Amino acid sequence: MDAERVRRAFGRADAQLASQEAGQEAAPGGGEGPRAEARRLLREIAERFDARLRLALVGRVSSGKSTLANALLGAGRAPTGALELTFNVTWFRHAETPSLTLHLTDGSPPQRHDPAALERFAVRAREQDPALRELLRRVDHLEIGEPSPALRDYDLADTPGLDSVHGEDSANALRWLGRPPEHVREGTVAHAGRADALIAVFDRGLSHGFAELLRDFAGAGLGAAGPVTTVGALTKVEQYWHATGADPLAEGRRVAESLMEAADARRLLYDIRPVVGLLGAAAATFTEEEHADLTELTKLDSEELRAHVRRVPFFAHRELPGVPLPPARRAALLERFGAYGVWLACELIRQDLTDTAGLRAELLRRSGVEDLRRLLLDHFGNRASLIKLDRAIRETRVLADRLGDAVAPAAAGILRLEFSEHAFRELAVLRDHYAGRLALTPPEVRELLRVTGESGATPAARLGLPEDAPPEALAGRAREGLERWALAAALGEHSGPTRTAAGVIRRSYELLLHELRRGAA
Repeated sequence: MDAERVRRAFGRADAQLASQEAGQEAAPGGGEGPRAEARRLLREIAERFDARLRLALVGRVSSGKSTLANALLGAGRAPTGALELTFNVTWFRHAETPSLTLHLTDGSPPQRHDPAALERFAVRAREQDPALRELLRRVDHLEIGEPSPALRDYDLADTPGLDSVHGEDSANALRWLGRPPEHVREGTVAHAGRADALIAVFDRGLSHGFAELLRDFAGAGLGAAGPVTTVGALTKVEQYWHATGADPLAEGRRVAESLMEAADARRLLYDIRPVVGLLGAAAATFTEEEHADLTELTKLDSEELRAHVRRVPFFAHRELPGVPLPPARRAALLERFGAYGVWLACELIRQDLTDTAGLRAELLRRSGVEDLRRLLLDHFGNRASLIKLDRAIRETRVLADRLGDAVAPAAAGILRLEFSEHAFRELAVLRDHYAGRLALTPPEVRELLRVTGESGATPAARLGLPEDAPPEALAGRAREGLERWALAAALGEHSGPTRTAAGVIRRSYELLLHELRRGAA
C-alpha cells in the first residue's frame, strides 16, 4: 500500500476545505463552521493513520483482561486488584520513562501523576477518601506510559468490560464511584470503538456460555470487529490443571479449537489462543528474591508440592510442617504466579533451568503469551497500514454523510482510495475467505495469506523466502506465482468469488514483481 498517496489525499482534502473556508462567512456566534470542523476531524483521522496501531482488550468484567495486558507488555502497571480503578479504561502507550495521566470527563486539562500513585489511588479508595472519590468519578480514562518493547508496535487499551450486570463487590465499587453499571459497558464500547483491532478475551470458566459471549461481543457495535481485525484469547486456562492435572495450554488449545467451530465464531474471530495470563505477567517481572523462594520450594518433591499448592488457602495461610517458606511468602508467590505457575516454575528449576533469564523465557513460552504476541504481530502488525486506512475511510465516510455538501467534495479523494489501492481488493478477498465463500485448497489458502502479508509486509515475506534472498530469487518466485495464477484463470479453474480472489492474487504478484524491478532500477 502506498502510504504517501494516502497522506497526499488527506493533504488535498485539507487544502480544498481551507480554500472553501476562506470564502465562507463566520459561523453564527463565532463557533466552528462545518468546514472548519471537517478540517479538524480529517486531520485527526490522518494523524491516527500515521500513529501506531491501536489494539483493545474487550471482554466481560473479571475475565482476565488486565492480567493479560500486564503479560503482553511485560510490565505490572494495569490495575488488577482495585475495582475502583479497573472500572476505568486504561490506554498503554510507549514512553521512555513510566508515566501516569488521568484524562477527565469535564474537559479540564489532563492530570499527570507519579506512576506509583496508581497503587496509592487504590489504597486510598478503599479508605473511602472523599477527595479521591470525587477525582475518580471524573476520570474518563487512564493513560500509562511504559518503556515496553511491545508498545513500539502498538498502543493497547484495557477496557472494563461489556457487562451491565456485576457481582456484589463490583456493585459496591460502582456505588462508591456514583456510576450506574451501564457506564462500564458504555466506556468499553466507546474506547474499543476507537481501536483499530481487537482482542476478544474469553474466560475459561465461561467457555460453556461461549455462544452467548460471542453474541454479546458482536452486538456491542464495535466497528473493527471481524476476522481480519479480531483475535480471541482464552484466559485462566490454568484451571484445567487444577481440575484434572492436565497441561493447561494443551487442554486450552483443544477447547479453543472446538470453540472456533461453534457458534459461527469464524465470522468474528481469526483465531483463539489459550493463555495463562497470571503466569505470563509474573514471568516477565519476577524478582531474584522470588526466584530464590521458588528454588527453596524445590526441596519438596514434585507430587508433594502439587498436592500442597492445589490446596490454595492452606498453602497460603497455614503453618505446614516440612514446607519451606513462611505462609506470607508462599501467599505472595501464589498471588503472583498462581498455583500452577508456582508448581511449573519449581519443575523447571528441578530440570536445571536455574538462571533467571532462561527460566523467564521458558515460563513465558509455557504461558502461551509469546504465542499470542506473535499472532498479534503477524496478523495485525503486518497489515497495520491497511487496517488503519480501512478505519480512516470508514470514519471519513461517516463524516461526509453527517456534514453533507460541506465536506463531501473534499472527502471524495480520500474515499476513492478504497478503489484505487490494490490492498483493499486483498482485504475484500480475505474477508471472503474468513466468511467461507472461497473454494481454495489448503496450499492456496496459505499462499493467499502469505502474499497478502500474514507473515510480513516485505517482498521476501510475501513470497515466502528469507529476507536475505537475492533479488533474482525474489523476482523468480514472483514470476512463478504470477504465471501459476494466470494459467489457472486461462483454464477457468475457479468461478464466482474464488475467481475474483484468483485475479486479486495474480495482481498481487504483478505488483510485487513491479516493486522488485523498480527497486533494482
